[in-house]
Amino acid sequence: MRCARCGSQLTDAPNFCPECGAPIHRDDSHETMATPTVAASLPEVTIGDVVRVAPGSVDALVVVRGATAGEVLELLGEVTTVGRQKGNDLVLDDVTVSRHHALFTRTASGRVTVRDLNSLNGTYVNGTRVEEVTLRTYDEVQIGKFKLTFVAAADR
Repeated sequence: MRCARCGSQLTDAPNFCPECGAPIHRDDSHETMATPTVAASLPEVTIGDVVRVAPGSVDALVVVRGATAGEVLELLGEVTTVGRQKGNDLVLDDVTVSRHHALFTRTASGRVTVRDLNSLNGTYVNGTRVEEVTLRTYDEVQIGKFKLTFVAAADR
C-alpha cells in the first residue's frame, strides 16, 4: 500500500503516513473520512508573490489559493475568528469551511497561533493537520479549499 499524498511505501497498516502525516484510508474500511479538496480551477498565487508582499506593522495572511487569491488579510485583534458564517472576523465563503472553523490568537509574547475549532475538514499547517500551533513567517495554513500564507509583522 502507498500513501496517496506522497507515494511512500506503507507497512504495518498505519493510520497516518510516517513520511508526510497524511491520513490513510483503506479500501476495506467502513469508516468515512473527511478530507480537504482543492479544485484545480481556483486562482492561485505563487510563493514569489507572497515574498513580494512587504510585511506591514501587523501580522497578516495572504490568500494563496481560493476565490480571493492575492488578498492580504490583516490580523488586527488579539483573537481573529475564521469561518464560513457571517459574523466571523475572516469569512471564507465555501462549503469546505465550517461555520466556525479556526481561531488566530496573538500570545502574550506577540507570536500568532492558529487553533482548529473541531471543524469537519480540519485545519492544516504546512500540510499537517493541527489542533493548535504557533505560526512562523511563510507557514501555509489550509482552511477548507483556501490556502493562506502567514506573514509576521515587520517589527518582529
